[in-house]
Amino acid sequence: MEIFRAYDVRGLYPSELDEEKAFRIGRSLATKLKTKKFFVNYDNRLGSIRIKNSFTNGLIKSGGIVYELGPGPVMVSAFASFSEKACGICISASHNPKDYTGILVFVNGVTLFPEKIKSVFDSKKFSDKFGKPIPFMYDEKYVNYITNDIGKVQLKVGIDSMGGATTFIAPHIFQKIGAKTFSLRSAASEDFYGKIPEPSIKNASTLGKLIKKEHLAFGVQLDADGDRALIVDEKGNALDPLTTALILIKNLKYKQVVATTACSSILEQYANVTYVKTGRPNVEIKLKTGKYDFGVEPSSHFYFGKYFPFSDGIVTALLIAKIITLRNKPLSELAKEFPKIYYKESSIKLNNQKEIELRLKKIVTVAKKYGKFSMLDGVKISLMDGFMLFRASNTEPLIRVYYSGHDAKAFKRIGALVKNIIR
Repeated sequence: MEIFRAYDVRGLYPSELDEEKAFRIGRSLATKLKTKKFFVNYDNRLGSIRIKNSFTNGLIKSGGIVYELGPGPVMVSAFASFSEKACGICISASHNPKDYTGILVFVNGVTLFPEKIKSVFDSKKFSDKFGKPIPFMYDEKYVNYITNDIGKVQLKVGIDSMGGATTFIAPHIFQKIGAKTFSLRSAASEDFYGKIPEPSIKNASTLGKLIKKEHLAFGVQLDADGDRALIVDEKGNALDPLTTALILIKNLKYKQVVATTACSSILEQYANVTYVKTGRPNVEIKLKTGKYDFGVEPSSHFYFGKYFPFSDGIVTALLIAKIITLRNKPLSELAKEFPKIYYKESSIKLNNQKEIELRLKKIVTVAKKYGKFSMLDGVKISLMDGFMLFRASNTEPLIRVYYSGHDAKAFKRIGALVKNIIR
C-alpha cells in the first residue's frame, strides 16, 4: 500500500518504508514546515531506531533543530509539540504488527496530514540549511502534567504494555500517584511477545487472569505506542470501549463530545455528540477548538480536551482510577449503570487498494437498499434500531465492518443483514 496514509506515514519495514525514504521524509518535513524545532521519540519495534536515525538526519540536513527524546510513547512527543508550539514526531506503527514501521507527526498537538509534505517528498527539492541534534528529556514534564490533578489513588492496578513503548513509563506514572502496580510484561519486546500489539478482548485474557489472581482494582492494556487503552474490571472482564467512554462522560461530567461515525448512538443519551470521520486528526481538530470536553473512537482511542487534543491511553487509565477512588465502587458496578452495548467490529482482509475499492462498490450496491444512507465515512446505513458501517482502513489493507443494535433482537437481525451484504 501507499506509505502516505490518511494521517501518518506507515508501511512494512524495510520493503515499503526504509531508511532512504525516512531520510527523504525528514528532509521534506523540515523543508515544508515553518517551525524548525522537532521533538522526536520512537517505540521499540523492529527497525524503529534505524528509521529514527535516518529520519532525524534528514531533518538536520534541511535545517531542523532535533530534540532527541529517546524511546517512549507517542504522547510524549505529541505533548512536546503541544507545549512548545513545535513539531513532534514518534517513530511507530502504533497497533500494527511488528513488521510495520511508521512516522507519526504532530504540529501544535494535532496530527499533520501526510499529504502536506508528499509533494516535497516527490519533488526531492529540499532546503539545504543545516540544523543540529540536541539530547533532551521530556518524560517527566509529561508525567507531571498528566498527574497534577489526579490526587492519591491507592489502588492495585494491572498494566499490560504488550511490551511496547509504555513498558517502563506507565508503572512509574501509577506509582507516582500512590498506586501499586502489577505489570504483565515488565520488559520491552521488539515483537510484542508474538502478539499484534492492539488492545482487544482476546489479547486481554491474560491480564484478566492476573487481575483476578492478585485481586486488583482494574487493569489497562495499552497498544505499542500507548495512545489506545482497553480497560479491564476487577472481575477480569474487558469493558467495551464505549462503556469506558460512558463511565468517563458521566462521572467527569463531559457535556460536549466528539465521536467517530462508528460509535453507537447510545452516547447521545448522556452528552451532546458531534460525529466526525474516523481518524485521529478529525477528532483532534475539534478538540483543539476548545469547544469539546471529550472525544472517542471505538478502537479504544480516548481524547481529553482539558489536557490536549490527542488521545492518551495512560490518561484514560488514570481517570478511571480517579473515578473508582471518588465513587468508592468496583469498576464492574460503575459499568452496570449503563445499558448493555450490542456492538461488533470485524474486518475483511484484502490485498491492495484496488480490491478494497471494488469490494466497497459492491457493498454500496447491496447495502443502500436497507436504510438511511451516508457516505461521510465509508458506507453507513442508519436503521430504526441500529446501524451498519463499512469503511476502508486508514492503516491496513482492510475493510472495517461495524454494526450495532439497540437490543439483542435488533443486534441479531442487523448482524444477519451484514453477513448478507459482505458475503
